[in-house]
Amino acid sequence: LKLEGHTGSVLSVVMSGDGKKIVSGSSDKTIRVWDLETGKETLKLEGHTSYVTSVVMSGDGKKIVSGSSDKTIRVWDLETGKETLKLEGHTGSVLSVVMSGDGKKIVSAIVSGSDDHLTRQYVCGTWRQGRRH
Repeated sequence: LKLEGHTGSVLSVVMSGDGKKIVSGSSDKTIRVWDLETGKETLKLEGHTSYVTSVVMSGDGKKIVSGSSDKTIRVWDLETGKETLKLEGHTGSVLSVVMSGDGKKIVSAIVSGSDDHLTRQYVCGTWRQGRRH
């Protein structure tokens, strides 16, 4: 199966828990959702202003969290395709995001040119920043 649509390098891929969808993040600044049965793109998410370096899907398959070189983390509603939240605070590219299995915490990691090597934890629901490491 060949999934075509991105115009830049694919930097991150995740599969839904049921194995029916793939989400990809790219240097073309987009996130795309693919139907694995048909191979067709079902959704294109735009909003990041630089490379999408990391994508993760919630356990229930309703949310996507993305990290980007634009120093933001964004939360997307998979049913509507709308960005529901933009988290700022990193001073360098967000290289990795992960969501807890229950969907209640997001952890992100960055490396920036100013030696600001931080890991941030956001608590979902309140979206307040938890620990800085």
